[in-house]
Amino acid sequence: MSEISDHSKPKKKKASHLKLVISNPPPDKTLFNTKDSNTGFAAEIQKIGHSHYALIAHDPFHHLGYRIVLELHDNQDEEGPKSVTCHFPDMVAEELNQFVGEDETLYALILIQFQMKILTQILLFCQDLNVLNLIIYANDTSEGHALGIYDILVAYEDRIPTLAGTKTQMVIPVTRKTFNKWVDHMKQANQDFRQALWEDQRCNPSIQAYLKLDPTLRFFG
Repeated sequence: MSEISDHSKPKKKKASHLKLVISNPPPDKTLFNTKDSNTGFAAEIQKIGHSHYALIAHDPFHHLGYRIVLELHDNQDEEGPKSVTCHFPDMVAEELNQFVGEDETLYALILIQFQMKILTQILLFCQDLNVLNLIIYANDTSEGHALGIYDILVAYEDRIPTLAGTKTQMVIPVTRKTFNKWVDHMKQANQDFRQALWEDQRCNPSIQAYLKLDPTLRFFG
C-alpha cells in the first residue's frame, strides 16, 4: 500500500459545522437481541464500472449496513485521479435504534463510530490511488449529522441546494497529514466514547444492558 503524499489544499471557506445533538432521555424499552453477536465491522470495496467503485460496510452486531458509490475523476495534469466523490445515502438505522432501546446517547455514539470506520476505509482507498481530494455529499438528516465527526479534516464546506432540500458538501485533502490527524482523532474519540459509556452506565439501564452484551467493547470501537 502506497503512502499518502502531501498535496496542496483547496482554499478554505468558513461554514457552520455539522453537530450531532446527543441527549439522554429515560429509556422506554430495551431490545438487546442479535443473531450475529460475534461479528463486528467489516468492509470491502468492489469495482462496479470504469471509474466507479462501491464501498460495502457491515456491522451485524449493531444491525448496520451501508453501500456507498465512489466515483473517480481524472486529473488532466498529473498521473492518478484528481478526486473521489461519494454521496452518502440516508442510513436506515431503525434496527440499531431498537437494539439500543431507543437510547439517544448510545445510538449516537455507535453511529458515529460506524461513520468513522467508513471514512478510514475511504481514505485508504484514496491513498492507494494517489487521489488529491475526497469530496463527500450528505443529506441534512439526523444520521447525516453524524458526519460532523469528519469536521476536523474538512478544508472546504458548503451547502448545496437540491430539489429535496439541501446537501452538505465536504472537501477533504488526501495527504499524509490528513491521515495521521484522522488516526489520532479516532483514537481520542474512541477513548472518550468508552469513558462516556462506563460513566453513564450507573444511571442508564440501556447502557448497562449493552455492556453486558459486549463487556470488553470489542465491537464498539
